[in-house]
Amino acid sequence: MDLQILNKIFTTDFNIDGIHCPYRSWTADTRYNYLENPRRKNGLMLITDYPVEFQLPNGSLLQKNPGDIILLPKKARYTIRFLVPEGKTTHPAVINFRLTDLRGKEIEIEPCVLSLCKDDGRLLQMFQSAIHRFGSATPSKLKAKVYEILDEIFPITDEDDCCIGYINRHYTERFSIPELADKCAMCETAYRKRFKKLTGYSPVRYINALKIEKACQMLIGDDMRMQDISDFLGFYSLPYFYKVFKEEKGMTPNEYYQMELWRHSKKDEK
Repeated sequence: MDLQILNKIFTTDFNIDGIHCPYRSWTADTRYNYLENPRRKNGLMLITDYPVEFQLPNGSLLQKNPGDIILLPKKARYTIRFLVPEGKTTHPAVINFRLTDLRGKEIEIEPCVLSLCKDDGRLLQMFQSAIHRFGSATPSKLKAKVYEILDEIFPITDEDDCCIGYINRHYTERFSIPELADKCAMCETAYRKRFKKLTGYSPVRYINALKIEKACQMLIGDDMRMQDISDFLGFYSLPYFYKVFKEEKGMTPNEYYQMELWRHSKKDEK
């Protein structure tokens, strides 16, 4: 899976719940088989003392070493073997969680074992803190620690390619395409071409899509007037907000709101 897609997922609005991260020990040659029964949750693994070997569905072997941080998405299929010497144990840090958007819809990640980064020493302490909190701390404190870990693994920098990470963080603010191009030390034409190649969208379309997704969440979850939502998202006028919303969703904000109310009422009747 493209790391840029993952970075977009974990640097925009999302929720995590169902966190499970107990302290566990694995002994020599311990194996777990997820080929027949794929993972039921997403998992982050920080490999600690000894290497770990993954056998993938195509039969190929993938060895990861201490310090490696691995993403194990829901529905991923593999066999994992801990390469621990006889008489020794290992304690890889694993955090399992469910990932959803702000409307509660589960976010699907391509189900393949993926290396994310290498720990520089800070993340192990953070993983251990989450494990220590599991079962004793309040859910909010445990979530806060896992969010902190994800923020470290998927940082947003202002120097990322075409400022996509910057846009993901600041899309409610008002900035121009020439300003973004200048920030990337590119001319506007080159910037637009590069952005389209990376995302498949023009910069304006990409930004507007982020704004409208946030607007949908605010329409359902927040008690705000249309004008306030428009202002919060950085639209220049309420009519322009309506215009962009209809271009993205094929309906007006009011029509979307009524549709969601109807959908939720039908869901409650079941």
